[in-house]
Amino acid sequence: MIFFDNQNFQFPQDLDLENKLFLPTSKLYAQLNAQLQALYQDIRTALIDSHALLASSAKQLYEQPGPTLAAWYDQAAGRAAELHAQINEELLPKAQASYQQLVVDVADAGRETRLYLQNFMENPEAAAAAAIQPVTAYLAAATEAAEAALVSGYYALGGLLGQLMKQPAETLEASIHYLLSELLELYFRAVSSLLIQI
Repeated sequence: MIFFDNQNFQFPQDLDLENKLFLPTSKLYAQLNAQLQALYQDIRTALIDSHALLASSAKQLYEQPGPTLAAWYDQAAGRAAELHAQINEELLPKAQASYQQLVVDVADAGRETRLYLQNFMENPEAAAAAAIQPVTAYLAAATEAAEAALVSGYYALGGLLGQLMKQPAETLEASIHYLLSELLELYFRAVSSLLIQI
């Protein structure tokens, strides 16, 4: 619906700046600020923990180099064995299953293409018409919708021009007020959606 086709166009409501602009914006700012503070604290804690672990490991290596290196080697070998087992037991079977499904899909697509081409060679007019039919239907529906929107817009614009001729100042003021109120509502919905998501 075009804005000046709306029944409330001539009767503007007060702009609720407090509830639609100021409060949602301040809530969004406070929530983003709290999340940034939490993120900063998490990063700071992780860096401190990493530094403490690195310092402890370096001290241990300095004090007992032989046993520490042997322990690290055992840990690396154990992790490598786990990764090797995971690759062989989980990832390779999944990759093989995906490959087999891909082979089946390619074979099916080849078979369908062959059938389509055979059908096209036997009856090109019907095959071309069947291929073009969804596009034609979409274009027809889009054309009808565009025509309806143009007719509606034409009549609404005619109404607005009539209003402008009768009451130019009031119509312009109502137009501006209505557009501001719609923009305010759009902003309110966008901020409310952001507040729900974060």
